Amino acid sequence: MGKIIEVLFSTDLIEFIADRILKEKRYDFSSIAVIFPHQRPGIYLRQIMAKKLSHSFFPPLIFSMDEFISFLAQEYSPGYTLANNLDSAYLLFKVTEEIPENPWRKPNSSFNQFLSWGLKLYKIIEELDIEMVKNENLKSIKMGDLWEPSVSRHAGLLMNHLVQIREAYHHLLKEKKLTTRGRNYALAAENIEKVNTDQFKIIYFAGLFAMTKAEKIVVQHFLRRPEVTLIRQNDESKWTPFEEMNTWGEVEEVKKQKTEDREQITDDRNQKAENRGQRMENEHKRASQIFLHSAFNTHCEVVGLKDILLSKVDNHEKTAIVLSDPEVLIPLLSEVMTTLPINYNITMGYPAVRTPVYALLDLFIKLQETKRENAYYLKDYLNLLMHPYVKSIRHLTEPTQTRILIHSVEETLLKQGKAFIDLCEVEQNSEIFRHASLMIESNILALDLKNILTAIHDTFIRGMDKVRTFNQLGCYFEEVLIFILKHSPAAHYPFSGEFFHSFFSFLDKIKNSMLKDEEFSNLKDLFDLFRHIAKEERIPFKGIPLKGLQILGILETRCLNFDKVFILRVNEGVLPSVESIDSLLPLPLKNALGIPSHYQNEEIYRYHFHHLISCAQEVHILYQENEKETKSRFVEKLIWEEEKKRGQIGVLKVKSVELNISLQPIKRLEIIKIPEILQVLSKMNFSASGLNSYLTCPAQFYFAKVLEIKEREKFAGDIDATNIGIIIHKVLEKLYQPFVGKEILGEKEYAHLEKNINKLLESVFIEKFGELQGEHYLLKEMALKHLKKYILLEKKKFLNKISIVSTEQDFTCLLNLKNGDNVCLSGKIDRIDRHDEEYLIIDYKTGNLDRHSFKLFNKILQNREEMKEEVKSFQLPFYVLLYQKTYSIPYQKINSKLVSLQTTKERFLFANEDREEFLENIFLPTIKNLIEEILNPEIPFISDYKNKECPYCPYPTFCRKVW
Repeated sequence: MGKIIEVLFSTDLIEFIADRILKEKRYDFSSIAVIFPHQRPGIYLRQIMAKKLSHSFFPPLIFSMDEFISFLAQEYSPGYTLANNLDSAYLLFKVTEEIPENPWRKPNSSFNQFLSWGLKLYKIIEELDIEMVKNENLKSIKMGDLWEPSVSRHAGLLMNHLVQIREAYHHLLKEKKLTTRGRNYALAAENIEKVNTDQFKIIYFAGLFAMTKAEKIVVQHFLRRPEVTLIRQNDESKWTPFEEMNTWGEVEEVKKQKTEDREQITDDRNQKAENRGQRMENEHKRASQIFLHSAFNTHCEVVGLKDILLSKVDNHEKTAIVLSDPEVLIPLLSEVMTTLPINYNITMGYPAVRTPVYALLDLFIKLQETKRENAYYLKDYLNLLMHPYVKSIRHLTEPTQTRILIHSVEETLLKQGKAFIDLCEVEQNSEIFRHASLMIESNILALDLKNILTAIHDTFIRGMDKVRTFNQLGCYFEEVLIFILKHSPAAHYPFSGEFFHSFFSFLDKIKNSMLKDEEFSNLKDLFDLFRHIAKEERIPFKGIPLKGLQILGILETRCLNFDKVFILRVNEGVLPSVESIDSLLPLPLKNALGIPSHYQNEEIYRYHFHHLISCAQEVHILYQENEKETKSRFVEKLIWEEEKKRGQIGVLKVKSVELNISLQPIKRLEIIKIPEILQVLSKMNFSASGLNSYLTCPAQFYFAKVLEIKEREKFAGDIDATNIGIIIHKVLEKLYQPFVGKEILGEKEYAHLEKNINKLLESVFIEKFGELQGEHYLLKEMALKHLKKYILLEKKKFLNKISIVSTEQDFTCLLNLKNGDNVCLSGKIDRIDRHDEEYLIIDYKTGNLDRHSFKLFNKILQNREEMKEEVKSFQLPFYVLLYQKTYSIPYQKINSKLVSLQTTKERFLFANEDREEFLENIFLPTIKNLIEEILNPEIPFISDYKNKECPYCPYPTFCRKVW
């Protein structure tokens, strides 16, 4: 009979095994087999043996448990190929077609609709196979009672036919010479007596904890042989899996003596209690130093780790960063590892859908999904072109020139205001290439730029027009990624090698899948299927963990010892993870079939967490603590055990991660008016919006009006206040334009206005957004309601009283300054009415009037600081002044008002005040003072950080102030 040897957590398990193997004192160890839970420990074992021997040798055969089971299955039944989850789900789809009342039968359904159920079914059958659950056991359980038909008809249907489905699925696998991980385990366990393993003279099973039913059968079979040893780690704790193992053979406990480098095996049961007491005392003396760190969020957590690493880590070779949640990996790398002079190695999986490669492929798909006939949705088109991999293409030109071309495309198309674009129209738009060629400092021709854009369209967009099958989609994406690698800097980005290699493997998987040639009439099904499968993929960072600091998941730490350990995201619901409710295999059914539940899984993670902490000299546990997050129950138990061991409360102090925030006053940006700036100012036209901008912040005025740095054009399809304002103004201009210079508006004219509102509004919306649906349609209806309400109120108030003088008309006039210079005032007035003898200037607003209102003041304001206290906006009096100076109409006959189209409220500039007195003797000198301040070379443009509008400023980067 074989042996079960138990060593302390503090024992280096791999070195322990190496010492036992090397006792053979030979050069050829190939007749020895070592089976670990996973692949990683085998790399360390070979390294340790090489160091100890210092000469060439034939190493033992080292397997992960999966590899060993696969080896046994192949020995019994050779020639089978491992099927992937996609092909397995497809075979199950074919199988379920035979079930009566199957909701996934063609032509009413598709594989895409079945896929999510198919993947669940595949996982359940895998679990049944691994746990050796017989079909007879399934038949004996009335599973239909476990699901309410109204809740999950699909689940009940599948599970009530589970035996039939499983048998047919296994038959199909055998017929196609395919196998799965679950089938390998079942085949190896069922036929272990028939498999010839005489080639292995000595076998070690090392580091196994909780085993599946198939694994237990295999391990127990080998433990009948005296040359087989099962080595496990523990610290006198009681673990359910070990209690079961104890019945498989005699357990021998091993400890390392401090004075002699030799093993002492204790098998005398009368002395075990005494030895255990001594071991516990020794363990207490060498207990790990444990430090707890609470953080507010992930960013705070990784910054805290960075501070600890800078001060704590010296021997990187024996240091591990363990991630309970793979989502922390990228923040960790970007925030910490790239900023520290530390070599590191990653060995863990990362979700494929979180990579820039998937983001690019998803952009291709989204562009096709939102396509209307031959027109592409502008926002998705620009998102694709602006992806870092695409806009830096060096095909036919340099990357900088491609970026300029792409930005020219963006700027030109956004100005057009169309929601959908045709590729041919874009390629014929000479303004794009003329503008780009002017910005490129070379002799590149507009025709060359057109060819570059056409090539991008052909490669990245038109190439997808003929895609109808999985094979075609895989081939198309493969060509795109190869093009990207050849003609862009993508290959030089961090982890591009792992990302691209994994996606090429993934694309091979779908190109060679069983449904590769199935044609999809509805492309949405094809795209949804691609996304669904991609969500199942993980990017494997398969490093060689022999140098540097190790970054790994908690299951990758099995069998490994580290001196210093940093565990991140040790939060409840993450470690242990919250098991999602299985719609197909509920807990009562698992219990009835003897399948491990989440309670057993929790014990697995608790064991490995305990081992990780126990074997280290220094442990730092970081977790998030806020309104939604709390520390893991593992940490709570750890704290309680330490308090119990030391007999006092609060022995493990929690240190909050502190972010270093500088509270020094920010230096205000100051722009000196050099001659070039003064020259621009001397030729400038001053508008109400320009003066308002200076009033808000002189630096903002400098960026917007002097440098003419424009805000990034908003996409026409985006629904925001600016776009809505533009639409409403355009509708009102078209609505009132036919009546400019005509007679007074009476019943006939207002009837015409009411009749045409809807038609005009719809045409402007369609021009802006394309076919109206969803939120655009609702927004149009809301705007129609407000406009109708405004027209009705205006009719009620001004019927047969007003005539339209102008709409959206530009005005300019000269203003003489104190030094004799003239400056030009300019502005566009929304609408001017004539009411009896008075001219009424109307300024439409789509929101609240407060921020645009004007309150009369009774003295000349000398500078910006004074004006800022008194004035919100110069618009209303500025328009009156502009109109009077243009047509010399008496001031008493001109007034202005704000109109809110949302609330229909109005706010007039003048009531009974002396208009000429205010405008000529107070307002005009005030704006002269402001313009003279702007032109004064001695007064710099200074940023105003105290302004309430500062967070909404479009120039925070230039201003060195980020909100």
